[in-house]
Amino acid sequence: MSIKLYNSLTNKKEDFKPVEEGKVKMYVCGQTVYDNMHIGHGRTYISFDTIRRYLQYRGYDVETVINITDVNEKIDKRAKEEGNSAKEIAEKYTRINLEDFKSLGINAEAYPKASEYIEEMKEMIEKLIEKGFAYQSDGNVFFDVKKFADYGKLSNQKLEDLKSERDDIMDMESKKDQRDFVLWRSRDDYGGPTWESPWGEGVPGWHIECSAMSSRLLGEKIDIHGGGVDLVFPHHEDEIAQCEACNDKKPWVNYWMHSGLVRLEDEKMSKSLGNFVSTRELLKNHRPEVLRTLVVSTHYRKPLNYSEKLLNQAEKNFKTIENVLNSLEAEINSKDIIPEKLTDNDNKVRKKLFDKKKEFEKAMNNDFNTPKALKELLGIVKLANKYLKSGKTNLNVLKTLLSVLEELSWVLGVLPYSQGSEISPNSYLVEKILELREEVREEGEYELADRIREVVEKSGVKVEDTDKGVKWS
Repeated sequence: MSIKLYNSLTNKKEDFKPVEEGKVKMYVCGQTVYDNMHIGHGRTYISFDTIRRYLQYRGYDVETVINITDVNEKIDKRAKEEGNSAKEIAEKYTRINLEDFKSLGINAEAYPKASEYIEEMKEMIEKLIEKGFAYQSDGNVFFDVKKFADYGKLSNQKLEDLKSERDDIMDMESKKDQRDFVLWRSRDDYGGPTWESPWGEGVPGWHIECSAMSSRLLGEKIDIHGGGVDLVFPHHEDEIAQCEACNDKKPWVNYWMHSGLVRLEDEKMSKSLGNFVSTRELLKNHRPEVLRTLVVSTHYRKPLNYSEKLLNQAEKNFKTIENVLNSLEAEINSKDIIPEKLTDNDNKVRKKLFDKKKEFEKAMNNDFNTPKALKELLGIVKLANKYLKSGKTNLNVLKTLLSVLEELSWVLGVLPYSQGSEISPNSYLVEKILELREEVREEGEYELADRIREVVEKSGVKVEDTDKGVKWS
């Protein structure tokens, strides 16, 4: 079955066809690191991590990049409030947010920092100037939106209907057109760290960082670009203009995907409004899997109305999954290693199990419908509990139930970490064993290295040797 996903660019569901067969390149807009991540942000990253997991489940090699915006006036403002440097604030909240990512089981191949890609941004700006899409003015560089014929195609807006994008830019009189957006900003307009450039000392604009980092790390054409729906305009609209004008690749992104906002008491959850719940605070009282269960209970494109009632229901659902997994393991451990012949009831259970697995896949193939997939997963939980209570169980059926439940729970990110999730408490032990394996290989003891790998993989850990070293999940 093909995967259909909703493309925000065309406003319809489309069959997913990657640029390169078997591989997926995905870029997700990350945090501006001046405060703790709130669950609105967490919802976006969990949603795209779930999409990543399902694509991996379907056999794709997925490369994900989530950027870190560590150059921004909000960071400078926070630094002044706390009496620290902008660099100290950025480093502090980068560390905190990456720790939260790890706690929540969110994974990516790269977390690039804007401050580390300044040269790539300057190169891109220079190319846009050379091609006539950008202009200099008083130490600033602006993108001339009139020169890009497709401007507004993502947000479905006509150029003549657009107003000035950034009213907070001090140098508005420097623009040819108030709708033009900034690529490079002079130091007079910014109080944080600055860099030298052909246009004077300053800092890059917000939008250029994602374009430069994505092009550098994933190439000039990618499969999926994700983020919250609030980034459609101006951020993602401006990214399209920059990349397609610079690289002549249309479309630069095959599929634009956007997650809905999280609302608290019917109001958008926002740091600027001060009505947010940080993921760090939430995780003090709830396990990470509970938040992931809450997130997948609502379709990623729909608004999520956060409430204690919804959180409690998520906790109940997660506990139900965890309990049946533990019960299945206990029943398996109590069995004789020689399984008995399958009965009619055993065969009925197996058929129901695989029917529900197909329904799970059908739901995920339909624009990653996680609420329906979660319903099917809980249906398998109910099936397993009924089978366990029957008092007549078969070892092979039990193992199949356990395997399917673990597999599908992992896809949704609700597999209890003690059941073998990639951020299990045993992660440290796996890392050390694989380090030992690398030492053995370097000493030429390849048979022993292969034996170590076999033992590790039998425990449910997938090991992959790459040019960049060993990867495992």
